[in-house]
Amino acid sequence: MLKSHGLMPRISRPRILPFAVAAAFLVLCGCGQERKLAPDFAFNFTCKGSAYPASESAIETFIASRGFTVFNEERVRRQYNLAMYPLAIDGFDSRHRMLDFRGINEKSGDKPDPSVASIYSAGLYSPPPTRHDTDLEKAMQAFVTGTLKCAVSNISHADNGAERAPFFDKIYKAEQKRIGQGMRCDKQSGRKLDTKCPS
Repeated sequence: MLKSHGLMPRISRPRILPFAVAAAFLVLCGCGQERKLAPDFAFNFTCKGSAYPASESAIETFIASRGFTVFNEERVRRQYNLAMYPLAIDGFDSRHRMLDFRGINEKSGDKPDPSVASIYSAGLYSPPPTRHDTDLEKAMQAFVTGTLKCAVSNISHADNGAERAPFFDKIYKAEQKRIGQGMRCDKQSGRKLDTKCPS
């Protein structure tokens, strides 16, 4: 079943708003209140010519090289003909940080094909209170400009106060569950698939 295995629309999963990354927030609505988390570091990027589309394998390698567990959600979705985005790759690490790369189409009705993404975004989130990892932030930008050879725009730095820690923990736990379920449906993993994966 799609809903139980993370291969579903990210309605409840907060993420970067790619076109307004300078004001990007993780948003979750509930109990009549809107709660937000800003990414520690986020930016948009565009890739042209031979750099287009952005290399999924290079992004996965970069995320893993920084000590993150990688989940290429969109690759798994494509295995079930359920593609939603041109690119959706997540990472998490032992410090409970989340790192993601996204691709979106220029028009919402476009097919979610990796070869037609018009803009990409990258975002890094860490447990509040925010303690910026300037080395990782610089490495993310250098990776996109140097390895992917893409142009970066709308760079954003932000901080979340300690009062946001419980909200962050809730989001992190939901992400762990979603990613774990999705990984159990990855046909390329070589592991036995969960019986609840899409058929």
